[in-house]
Amino acid sequence: MTATIIVIGSDEYNLALIRELPGMKSAKIQPVLHHDDVQPAHGRIDFDDLYKRAKAGIEDAGGKPDAIIGDLDFPVSSLVSLLCRDFDIPYAKPEAVALCEHKWWMRREQRAAMPAQTPEVRALNPFEPELARKDAPDFPFWLKPVKGHSSVLGFMIRDASDLDKALHACRQKIHLMGEPFNQFLARLESDFAPDSVDGNYVVAEEIISAPRQFTLEGYVFNGETTIYGGVDSVRGGALNSSFSRFQYPAELPETVVKKATEQASTFLRRIGFDSAPFNVEFFWDPESDALNLLEINPRISKSHAPQFRMVDGHSHHKVPIDLCRGREPDMPQGKGKDAIAAKFIVRSFEADGIVERVPSKDEIAALDRILPDIDTKIHVEKGLQLSSLFYQESYSYELADLFLGGESEQMIEDAFTRCVDSLHFHIKPLPLAS
Repeated sequence: MTATIIVIGSDEYNLALIRELPGMKSAKIQPVLHHDDVQPAHGRIDFDDLYKRAKAGIEDAGGKPDAIIGDLDFPVSSLVSLLCRDFDIPYAKPEAVALCEHKWWMRREQRAAMPAQTPEVRALNPFEPELARKDAPDFPFWLKPVKGHSSVLGFMIRDASDLDKALHACRQKIHLMGEPFNQFLARLESDFAPDSVDGNYVVAEEIISAPRQFTLEGYVFNGETTIYGGVDSVRGGALNSSFSRFQYPAELPETVVKKATEQASTFLRRIGFDSAPFNVEFFWDPESDALNLLEINPRISKSHAPQFRMVDGHSHHKVPIDLCRGREPDMPQGKGKDAIAAKFIVRSFEADGIVERVPSKDEIAALDRILPDIDTKIHVEKGLQLSSLFYQESYSYELADLFLGGESEQMIEDAFTRCVDSLHFHIKPLPLAS
């Protein structure tokens, strides 16, 4: 029988990666909701509407599918958990997904399971600024929404002035993610209510950053945690907080991978997370060997999918498809054409600006001829004002992504330098508002 695979909120690029997987040529790959539905440029999401549309789309596709998958953060990760529950497909319970997605609940569960490995963290209501100032931890700390996305509204807080500005910014925009997240929380089991901290709160968290940051991609099957790949997250920018590339495979000692896996497994076992993929981010200090869990995401990372394909031969979209079908995933290792691969991120660090030039089709085609292992994705267009972009961190704007593979780190770094020299952006800075 032909398998039906429902893919929530994907784009043509990632749908093509799925179609390349073993056994998928004869499968029915059915997209439900478009990428622009789940990540609209204006940032406004009606979760209940998306959920109803997705459920109707699956029913229209012919009833119970063999798998329902997604590769994006909220709302997709939450939608997948609810839809798998509705159609009786093996997957992590929505309540377990919520305990990963909700940054305050995640730290509470971590503290209960691993108190010595949990940073100091406070939940603050930005709409009660006086109380928030009183309850905030000692400076410096990071402030971020309970339910964030792409580091939107994430701020380094060094003094009271920084805190006031960040709380003000959160009051302006936090509802764009907070309200749809509350709609998701309202669909959890009626007796599931860890506390009253909802999606319009922020967390103030002790700084745990370290020289190295990495992500482990894994899954839980029948209660057992398996890691199938590690990705180095290389950062830059004035605060060293902006991702510059994600490189696979990560260069990590086995002892560090083992310790990180134990932490992830302890947390996931506590919250009852099973039959689903995850990725977990860590900071690691090679000198002190200190290891700190940053966050755990109940999904595969779309940013890493091309690297797995380049190095291992298949995108890791294979993992959630296998899990939904009740099978333990069997990811290949080193079966791809490249020894190493990375997603490089081209950024603008202007406070704001107007895009006056983007790389031409001819410039991109010329690089394709020279570098056959390149995939180029331009995220901006001429005339766009950078501050109109929603899914951006607080200190830079993402202009383009370049996926590059090769025989060595030096090779892909040299290729990236050539790309930057060949792909011309021009940003006209705008004066700061008085």
